[in-house]
Amino acid sequence: MIPNGIVRSALLCLPAVILALSLLIVSNRCVRRLRLRRRERRAEPVRGVLLQLLCAEEDEQSELLRRLAKVDKRTWTALEPSVTALLGKVSGAARTALVRLYEERGAAVEAVADLESRSAAGRGRAAQVLGQLSHRAAERSLCRLLADRDREVRLAAVRALGRCGGPAAVPHLLDSLKGSRTVPPGAVTGALVSLGPEAQRSVAAGLDHPEPLARAVAVEVLGATGVVSRTSEIARALRADPSDEVRIRAARALGRLGMPDGLEPLLQAVRPGQPLALRVVATGALGSLGAVSATDRLAELLGDSNRHVASTAARSLLRLGPTGQTALHTAAAGARGEEVAAQARAALAEAAVAGSRHDVRVEVPL
Repeated sequence: MIPNGIVRSALLCLPAVILALSLLIVSNRCVRRLRLRRRERRAEPVRGVLLQLLCAEEDEQSELLRRLAKVDKRTWTALEPSVTALLGKVSGAARTALVRLYEERGAAVEAVADLESRSAAGRGRAAQVLGQLSHRAAERSLCRLLADRDREVRLAAVRALGRCGGPAAVPHLLDSLKGSRTVPPGAVTGALVSLGPEAQRSVAAGLDHPEPLARAVAVEVLGATGVVSRTSEIARALRADPSDEVRIRAARALGRLGMPDGLEPLLQAVRPGQPLALRVVATGALGSLGAVSATDRLAELLGDSNRHVASTAARSLLRLGPTGQTALHTAAAGARGEEVAAQARAALAEAAVAGSRHDVRVEVPL
């Protein structure tokens, strides 16, 4: 048991501790505000020149660039956050002018060197700058940063590679999805999509990656970027990949690509015995595919024992146009039982409500 004297002493000291912590927090805020104001005052004389540069005609930019390129290091340090923020917001001639400013200041070279900084904030800021500058020469250094000990730095490197990387960055981005120092799959997907058509071959090679999440991301990217030439490889992933997540994303990708080669694998994926999540996604993908030949199979799925599969089949039939609507009307008439009829009527009613908003008439059987 703690003696009463110690408890009283602790209680008496508690207000003093709280006061000291409060003073520390207030003083830290004051210091930050003072630094911010000092930086704003230092940048103020040239901020107007920066804005003029953004609005100037090409033949007027040289003098403004020269003035900004010659400012002292402290002034540039104060101004650079504004320049970096503007890089992500402007385009065309204004962006070209800002990139030239960075080049004339030698800031891109400094940023590459800062990727080795001891400060995580410094490494992350350098990666951000290089990405916004689309500095292709930094690709290899940024790839090394994907294994950085700091999560935010790794994320900054992924985003930067999406702006300035090429096909060689794809394996590194996919590898960043495994191990103890990973990055969010969504960030890798976004970066790979941003790399454009030149990286498609390297992304397709990711379908054979040993990491299931990497294969799933590769499939997602191929579907999102409309790489129809890889339909057969995506279909193979749907049929044979050991990972359910990869198969689900492959089904979704086949629906997006809309190629006939995707029909048979999707029909196989909706069969009973397949994982439920895969059956639901594949059923929806058949509607996205727009293959009228899938009408009969989707009509059968209206009576599926799982209501998610059945409702998805109804919506897919709607997406097949008049042929699908005819199948729904037939089912709604009750020939295959009341449960199937109710599912069909619900889909037709939903379509009627949506159609009324766009002045499109859909008949709903009563």
